[in-house]
Amino acid sequence: MTNKKVARKYNLALYFTAEETNSTNKVKQDLDDIKRSIEGSKELSNFILTPVISAEKKTEVFKAMFQGKVNELTLKFLVYLCEKNRINLLYDITEDFQALVNEKQGIVLAKVKTAVEINEAEKNALIEKLKLYTGKDIKAAFTVDPAIKGGFIASVDDKIIDASIIRQLELLKERFSMGSFNN
Repeated sequence: MTNKKVARKYNLALYFTAEETNSTNKVKQDLDDIKRSIEGSKELSNFILTPVISAEKKTEVFKAMFQGKVNELTLKFLVYLCEKNRINLLYDITEDFQALVNEKQGIVLAKVKTAVEINEAEKNALIEKLKLYTGKDIKAAFTVDPAIKGGFIASVDDKIIDASIIRQLELLKERFSMGSFNN
């Protein structure tokens, strides 16, 4: 079983428990903070992944690090992962929990590349268009890629919407090479 599948099993249990205790958003925030901590600390990442450190020691360290700083459910979950020797999956779990919460709340993540930086009004307009296209709420991450020359490329779920100038020129070239000059 892959780490993603195992992470999803743990996350489903965590999600439903968080829902029952009305703490889903807090747990989500805690796991986002923990994910950033792992990304920002090579030592923490190595500590989590090292199999030679006992589950008891990892439990002790996690309690010291997070007691009083995270929701009680989050801390219990971390301790449970340590006890079951599954703390090595913590990063995958933090990533997947975000996806699970978004899925349950009908939110789709979109990665949008534009040729130039766009203002908030343009971002909001683009998000609204993507909402109409998908029929779901959109949470978008914007990046700038001058190589696309103009327009945008959006990645939503498994779909790519390429409205870049480069793509439009490629389509035009194909139509010209096929001898089709009408619309």
